[in-house]
Amino acid sequence: MDLKFTVKCFPCCISAQKEPDDPSAMTPSSTPSKPASGVSSLRTDANLIGLVGLAHLISHFSQLLLAPLFPWLKDVFNVSYAELGFLMSIFFVVSSAVQALSGFVVDRLGPRPVLFGGLALIGMAVLGYSVSTSYWMMAGFAGLAGVGNGVFHPVDYTLLNRKVSAPRLGHAYSVHGITGSLGWALAPALVVTLTFAYSWRVALAAAAALVFSVLAVLVLNRDKLALNVVAPVKGAPAVDGGLSFLKIPAVWMCFAFFFWYAMVLSVVQAFAPEAARQLHAVPLALVAMCLTVYMVCSAGGMVLGGFFGCRPGTL
Repeated sequence: MDLKFTVKCFPCCISAQKEPDDPSAMTPSSTPSKPASGVSSLRTDANLIGLVGLAHLISHFSQLLLAPLFPWLKDVFNVSYAELGFLMSIFFVVSSAVQALSGFVVDRLGPRPVLFGGLALIGMAVLGYSVSTSYWMMAGFAGLAGVGNGVFHPVDYTLLNRKVSAPRLGHAYSVHGITGSLGWALAPALVVTLTFAYSWRVALAAAAALVFSVLAVLVLNRDKLALNVVAPVKGAPAVDGGLSFLKIPAVWMCFAFFFWYAMVLSVVQAFAPEAARQLHAVPLALVAMCLTVYMVCSAGGMVLGGFFGCRPGTL
């Protein structure tokens, strides 16, 4: 359930954070959001969009690591599917709580350190999955993974909104959505394949290695993720409270849409593979492919969405 897409992004997207009007007020180490012209080069925008998309892929990748392994985990830990589904609930409830607050943390600390911290927590949690010896160990690591997963959308949208040129924002959001769907598609394909070839523990250890590899790539390109954080000016007029965005009707409309969307999608993600196996006798080796095909097709739809978003007059 990608419930984080609802509440988490509003604090960062509607943030009152501004660049200083006087360039001389910026420290030498400060990194402006965009050049004075307001339009970055295509290469600069593409690099940032790619890095943010890569991080977002890992966010969605972490959400679907356990569900495809339910048939194996059920026997290993001697639990029911309801108990396994509760692991997913732990992950998403924690993630939702964290993302509701993380936008304010991003505004205070900047997106880069929060992003690195989130990826590190997910990597440690997935590695913890692979060495878990009990159901409750898995539950604890599911909570840890939820904390890491909760930071991504506030980080992602802050970076995209502040650093990507306005004419390319539609494509940026499209790539962001595409990489998320590809992360969902990659998770079952990777863990089920490696589980059949080796074991579910090896599969999850490999998934952890992928998370840490992406973290390394982002650290090596950390200069492209830099964003100046401006402290409030003493004596400046008071700004409306940090929760003032809750007065905006569009916020609640978006929340309602993504709330129901997340509920339905979570059911598809968690139980569609097992339903295909039990209701339609789909072989165990192929059930994960049902979810992968669904997510790949979803990503394809987002490609078109990026072009329509940049050319709203075409609809």
